[in-house]
Amino acid sequence: MKMRYRMIFLDLDGTALTSEKRITPRTAHLVQHLEAHGVPVVIATGRAIFAVREFLRDVRLASPVVTLNGAVVFSHLYGAPQEYHPIPWAWLQEFFQVVQKSGRLQNLLFESIHGYYVLTYDHEIFETFTDYRNLPPKVITLDKPVSDPVTNLLLRPRRIPEDKELLYRELNAALDGRIRFFKTSWEWIEGVRYGVNKGAAMERIALTYGIPLDSVVALGDEWNDLEMIQKAGLGVAMGNAVDAIKAVADLVAPSNDEEGAARVLEEIFYDFLVETGYAPLHTS
Repeated sequence: MKMRYRMIFLDLDGTALTSEKRITPRTAHLVQHLEAHGVPVVIATGRAIFAVREFLRDVRLASPVVTLNGAVVFSHLYGAPQEYHPIPWAWLQEFFQVVQKSGRLQNLLFESIHGYYVLTYDHEIFETFTDYRNLPPKVITLDKPVSDPVTNLLLRPRRIPEDKELLYRELNAALDGRIRFFKTSWEWIEGVRYGVNKGAAMERIALTYGIPLDSVVALGDEWNDLEMIQKAGLGVAMGNAVDAIKAVADLVAPSNDEEGAARVLEEIFYDFLVETGYAPLHTS
């Protein structure tokens, strides 16, 4: 049958995952059925691949995986990196100068393809990053280069929300056109090389499949999903999404804790699912 939508880009946190950081059987069953019947389901997340593999350890998907907000793309869930976009060391030195001068930084995390680095390995790092990755970080200082190419920056301001807003503005003003920083709904600020985002990765991947963006569905909830939601043929914001995402979305789904991603995809692909013998799992 001819379908209007032929590809899906799916965020994890706040979208495919519940607030308890799990993918429900209904959602897992649906995305595996869609992919098994010719609809690629591309995970597009701010998470590193180590955490993605942990969250989706019982899910079988063969499509590329967009990690670290588009900075690293893997050929599939257990595949090798097929593209990555490191931040030049000279730009990182400029970044160091800004954060040292501001005095607003409590902790810093660098992402790379092979692991991650932190200024201070504390309980927050363990709970937020290490526990999901089963991989400890390497501890660094700002005066020594990191041995691996750095693709992403995560900054923990001292005071929330005062330092977070000020540091966000300072960094974007000082490094405009080189490193882009964006807000999150948690305590940290995230940064990537300018021009890197989930939407740009979506364009390149869809092109390799020969699928126009008009035939792509993208689902997300946070600021880092903005370009992906804007560029997709059907941009879906979760019910729990920030207002900026809801404002540009074509459709608002129920929340992640209401299995909103599964529910809206079952509606969008209803005819296709009936034709391919899909048996839905209603778990909520």
